[in-house]
Formats: sequence, structure tokens, C-alpha cells
Amino acid sequence: MSATLSVYRRWIRDRRLSTVSWTLGIVVIIVATAAFYPSLGSTTASIADGSDSGEAMSSLLGLSSGIDPSTPLGYLWISLYANIVPWTLMALGVALGTAAIASDEDTGALEYLLSGPVTRTQVAFARFAAAVSVLLLVSFLSGLSMVLSLPFFDLTESVTTTAPDGSSTTAPGATVGDIATGTFSSFAVALGLTGIAFLIGAATGRKGITLGGASAVGIGGYVLYTLSSMTSSLDFLTWLSPWRWYVDDVMLINGLTWDVTLPFITATLCLLIGWQAFLHRDLQSS
Repeated sequence: MSATLSVYRRWIRDRRLSTVSWTLGIVVIIVATAAFYPSLGSTTASIADGSDSGEAMSSLLGLSSGIDPSTPLGYLWISLYANIVPWTLMALGVALGTAAIASDEDTGALEYLLSGPVTRTQVAFARFAAAVSVLLLVSFLSGLSMVLSLPFFDLTESVTTTAPDGSSTTAPGATVGDIATGTFSSFAVALGLTGIAFLIGAATGRKGITLGGASAVGIGGYVLYTLSSMTSSLDFLTWLSPWRWYVDDVMLINGLTWDVTLPFITATLCLLIGWQAFLHRDLQSS
């Protein structure tokens, strides 16, 4: 077994319990939210329609033009995929990206690992790959739990709504493809933040700085996007935020767009820059 594969497998094995905990937590939230659709679908729509907060509230709720929260996909978007799912996966991504280098370096465990027959390059790439693997697994299982929940809570049924002028429209129910698309785009957002956490950790070797810095990027991007809904003067800054494409594209409903490649590019650049930074600095003392 190569040293890289050994580091990869050991790192994942050490996080079995936390991976199970994260998975169970998000699955419970997803299934519980889906279960409320039959009774809360119309109520959610009424709350959204009755909001007088304009664009700011719409951005917070993930309400783009044409989204009806009383429909299965609209309900899933406003209740889960515009907020809870990506935020949970982003939190996991920050934790994983921090654990890849900074956490062990902070405790001195990384120095012990590197004293053996393994190089910094092998550690960096193996642990980044392991972090992505855990994030992908949790994302997949969350999406699977949603798919299995669809037929039990009327989320596969089409919904017909009647407008004030008497015209009616029929919205389709949620499908496996819709959930796959929504889950993949949520995973993509989290992957970008995982890369940022990895970069900060590889460059500094400090757990606190890594957690704070990566969290600030995620939260700051959300704040920028929300504020831009209230004032166009900040609109140019939202290009730094993943929420601009994630919320505006609404991939759960509209399908994948090329914007989903942006966090993959970000994660790749962070890996390469972080790897080089890790190679050319001294380890921090515990």
C-alpha cells in the first residue's frame, strides 16, 4: 500500500464517528422538513407572498422570480436547498478543510506523522482527497434520504394553482433528477469553502485562524449577497460570493448551469496554492 493511500484511509477511518454524526443530523433535518410539506406547503407560500420586505427578504428566503413555495420544488428550495442544506455542508466543509492540516499541526500530531516515511506532498493531497470524499459521501446520503422521502410526503405529486385572473398553472412534482441537481450544487458550494479552509490551514498551520478565516469567507459572502439585494452599489462585490450564482441560478428547479464549475476551480486552485505554501514553510510548534 502506498504512503498516500495509507494516509488517505487512516484519515477517513479516524473520522468515522463524526461522519456518521454529520450524516444523521442532516438526514433527520431533511426528512423532518419533507414530512411537513403536506401541511405547511400552502402556509409557506402565504408567508412568502405576504412579506413586505422586498428584495432583502426574497434573498434570505431564496425566492427568485417564478418560484412558488406551495409547489414541491418551491417548498424544498425555500425550506432546505436555499439555506439549510448548503449551510450544513459548508460547515462540514470548513471542519474538514481545517482538519486536513491545521488541526493536527496545532496539536503536534502532524509533526509525528511527517517523521515517518511520508512526504508533505503525500499528506497534503491524500488529506484533501479524503476531505472531499467525506463531504461527497455526506452529500450523497443527504440527497438519497430526500429521494426516499419524496413519495411518502406527496412531493412527487404535481400541483395546480389558480391565479387571481382565473388562469391556472400546473407545477410538476420533485424527481430524482431534481434532487440530484440540487444536492450536487449544494456540494459544489461546500467544496469551494473546503478548499479555502484547506488553503488557510496549509498556509498558517493554525486551527483557530483557519476556522475563523474560512467561516468569515462563507458568512461574508452571504452578507454581501443579501446587502446587494438592498443596494445596487454593492452589486459588484457579490461576484466574490458563491451565493450569487447558487441562489440566482436555482439549480434545484432550473437545472445545472456552467456556474457550478466555479467552486471546483476555486477548490483546485486552493489545493495547489495550499500545497506549495505547506511545502515551503516550517511547521508550527504545538
